[in-house]
Amino acid sequence: MKKKFIALAIVSIATLATTSRANAQMVSSTTPLEYQKSISETTDPMISPRALKNFADTYKNVRGESWIKIKDGFSVRFTSDDTRTTIFYDKKGYRTGQMKIYGEEKMLREVRHTVKSKYYDYNIVYTQEVEVAGSEGTPTYVICLEDKTNIKMIRICDGEMDVWKEYTKTN
Repeated sequence: MKKKFIALAIVSIATLATTSRANAQMVSSTTPLEYQKSISETTDPMISPRALKNFADTYKNVRGESWIKIKDGFSVRFTSDDTRTTIFYDKKGYRTGQMKIYGEEKMLREVRHTVKSKYYDYNIVYTQEVEVAGSEGTPTYVICLEDKTNIKMIRICDGEMDVWKEYTKTN
C-alpha cells in the first residue's frame, strides 16, 4: 500500500511540475512583503502569502525562482548548486512536497551504493528525490539508469529497491 501511495505521489508531483499558468521572478534579497508585492505585480495575485513567506524564509540565497499556479495550489522552481528543485504548496500556502533532480555526484553514498551494488554495469543518468507531506521526511528516490540497450527507472523507498519502469532502446 505504501509503495502504491509513493508511486501515486511521484506521478502526481511530476504531473504538477509540468503544469504552468503563471510565472514570476525576483531577487531573493528583498523582504517577504516586497517579495509578495513583486509577485503580485507580475503574476496572479492569488499566490498565497504564506507560501511566499515560507519560501523566502527557508531559501534566502536562491535567485531566479519561478512561481507557478497549479490546480491544487502553487509551486516554485529554482536551481541551486546543480540541483533543480520544485516545492509544492497547497492553496492555503502549506508545503505539500518537493522534488529535487540531480546527477550521480550529488547522490547520498548509501543510495548510490545500493544502486551500484546491483546495477554496476549501468550509468546513473539522474536522480529524482521526492518527498511528500505524508512521508515524514523520508524521501523516495527514483534513479534513471541506462546501459547500451536498456533504460531502467529504479525506485528506492525505506531502503527497499525495485524496478519501477523499464524500456528497451531502439536505433
